[in-house]
Amino acid sequence: MSTKAKYCAIFGLKETASKEEIRKAYRKLAMKYHPDRNSDSKAHQVFIDLAEAYELLMSDKFENEKKIISRNEKSFDERKKEAEVRYREQKLKEQKEEEYYFAKLTSGLRWKLFTYISKFALLFSVIIVIETFLPRHLEEHSITHYSSLYNGVFSGQVISFRTNKDLKVFIKNPHRSLTNSHPEIIIERSWFFHNPVKIWSKNRQLKTPFGTDFSVLSLFPLIPILFLVPHACIRYKRKSVKFTFVYLFSFYIIGTFAIYFILSQDRWIHLLSLGFL
Repeated sequence: MSTKAKYCAIFGLKETASKEEIRKAYRKLAMKYHPDRNSDSKAHQVFIDLAEAYELLMSDKFENEKKIISRNEKSFDERKKEAEVRYREQKLKEQKEEEYYFAKLTSGLRWKLFTYISKFALLFSVIIVIETFLPRHLEEHSITHYSSLYNGVFSGQVISFRTNKDLKVFIKNPHRSLTNSHPEIIIERSWFFHNPVKIWSKNRQLKTPFGTDFSVLSLFPLIPILFLVPHACIRYKRKSVKFTFVYLFSFYIIGTFAIYFILSQDRWIHLLSLGFL
């Protein structure tokens, strides 16, 4: 028997009795057992019990207990359905957040800027590939400053030097006489971007050209492939983690590198003049 049922039993009522029924029963019994009306020695205690039971039954205490019991007594299927509803609501919330973030990435000024980056990067990639089949420029330079030897990107020793025309070049496996006794050199450069390809020494004893390191063509085809990534990202364009990662990498890393690439070594001038300047 529940606590409420015990208190209701004092009034001779069932647990489901309404507050109005409890009020009527209390008035009737209070009149009967009131100490002023009933001289029985036990009447005083009965009257106190009636007052206590009435006060509790008329309060919201048992209503709250009933709600708690009802909630705890829910069946497994009911709790499962509630969990499924909460899961669907959470998934819907996450989906809306993803759609908002995707729309933010692929619209507005930021997306327009990214499309420009992808177009220029694609252009750079195509030109670098075409340059491998075009004639080269041969320029006479003289070494003015050079660094000590250190390891290159892939293998072998590398030295960097600056020429009288303010060009900085890295060459692989340099010969001592190239920088000391015979600083006069001929640099073979690509057609459009004038990227250094090979270094020839005017010293007749050094007939083999030196390869360049830390240059666009020494990393071929890595650089052209890298410049293709933003364009591929635009064509892919999916609401996925992979797209978001590639997009951010293309926007910040490749975009920054593309800007540095075209602005360094006067490449933008060479490009505008179609390689003639």
